[in-house]
Amino acid sequence: MLSWLDLMALLVLSAALALGIRRGAHFTLALVGALAIYGLLAPLVGPLLPPWGLPLLALALGLFAAYLAQFIPLPPLSPTLEGLVGGVGGFVWGLFLASTIWVSFPSEFVASTGALRYPSERVPIAVKEGIVQSPFARPLFNWASSHPTLRAALLPHIRTP
Repeated sequence: MLSWLDLMALLVLSAALALGIRRGAHFTLALVGALAIYGLLAPLVGPLLPPWGLPLLALALGLFAAYLAQFIPLPPLSPTLEGLVGGVGGFVWGLFLASTIWVSFPSEFVASTGALRYPSERVPIAVKEGIVQSPFARPLFNWASSHPTLRAALLPHIRTP
């Protein structure tokens, strides 16, 4: 069963996919720039932002890059190919945004077990239930926390002793 958190992440994924199909190749071009800028900014700015600030940073960078990319002259493609290329970019960007939503809630290091607890005990009960009921949030958090590159990009606020 999907929780409210999954519905929110899937809504963002579908909106990015639709925007990618509508904007075409320019959106896919913007994806490359936005991911590169996010990869540089997240480790620097992420610890200063609240955890919910990372999805907003990713969204703002994506929209700004999509706006700037429309001014880059690209050779015209057929409408079908344009939609396909834009759809791929929209899907990748939407998947990235959904991932930031699924892992952006606070976690905590538990010294007795030496592991990260996701979600933290300090989050409200309704939020905690949405994360616990999600079939995607915990596995994605565990996967992102075990890879150094993903941890730097998606979880820069986590510090373990």
